[in-house]
Amino acid sequence: MKKISIIIPLYNAEKYIARCLDSIVLQSYKNFEIIVINDKSKDDSWNVLNQYVSENLNVDFKIINNEINLGLSKTRNKGTDLATGDYILFMDNDDTLVDEFSLQHFINATENNPDIVIGKTRFLQNDEPKESRYHTLKNTKNTYKNNEVINGFLSGEWAVTAWNKLYKTAFLKENKLRFLDDLLHEDELWAFETAIPAKVVNFLDFETYNYYSLSNPESMTATMGLKNIEHYLIILTKKLEIAKNKELYKQTGLIDKYLKHFANFVILNKVSKLDFKIFRDFYTKISAEFESQFPEKDQFSLNPKVAYYLYKMKFDEGFFLYGKFPKYVNRLIKI
Repeated sequence: MKKISIIIPLYNAEKYIARCLDSIVLQSYKNFEIIVINDKSKDDSWNVLNQYVSENLNVDFKIINNEINLGLSKTRNKGTDLATGDYILFMDNDDTLVDEFSLQHFINATENNPDIVIGKTRFLQNDEPKESRYHTLKNTKNTYKNNEVINGFLSGEWAVTAWNKLYKTAFLKENKLRFLDDLLHEDELWAFETAIPAKVVNFLDFETYNYYSLSNPESMTATMGLKNIEHYLIILTKKLEIAKNKELYKQTGLIDKYLKHFANFVILNKVSKLDFKIFRDFYTKISAEFESQFPEKDQFSLNPKVAYYLYKMKFDEGFFLYGKFPKYVNRLIKI
């Protein structure tokens, strides 16, 4: 009987953690452990957690109180080190499993020994169900093998979230897969790194996870600033390094489009709406990274001043030339 280790970093979720834990404790599949790591919460989360554990002594809990705030990546890695299960499921502290059969659905999909099992997500905004194209699975069959995995990922067939995915513990450890320390948007890099070595990925036909968007005002995803974009640049740099080291250009023809899309739509899209100096710094760094890793591709080689106005024409709705001459703009910035 396979055991699941459920890892929940806890931070300022005194209003939500009991709801999250209730959804696990009520599961019909009982062979699990719950690892909750309080990451120096500033509210009453730690006391709420202890009270909950004291009222559920029949549940296999491991609770840890970080002495200092480690951040999400280090806390998840700490939970992975403590895990004793055959599979690992990451959860956010303000989300829940959909119903009492969620874990059973995951376990039922492990008969062919997959590296990852991906469930369907129920997206809720302010507790109300909403449609979310980003969180909708776009897989064409229930099992992907070998190159189908990386091609499916690069095509955007599933979201880059770490949660609502069951990971084989041995797969993570054999491939030394860790969340990068002190990184914002760490799931973006994690999803890329886990898709590359995965040989078997299964997809569920069931909703298994409730994602509550912005229901927790303390959530990091509630705000976005220049620091976030800087961390996206770190992620792009890492992806370029990995693509070169793993020779992904030889493995799949989709990697070039994927990396350019990330640079254009995740980073340059945002900084084109800021002042020229900021745009120039990002554009120059991106150009240098592509030149360093893949000089034969000749990407992002425009004069930064010219590029700035072209990107504003493409992305900045407040720019007076926004949306003009798309055929020529797209060709020049290679979108």
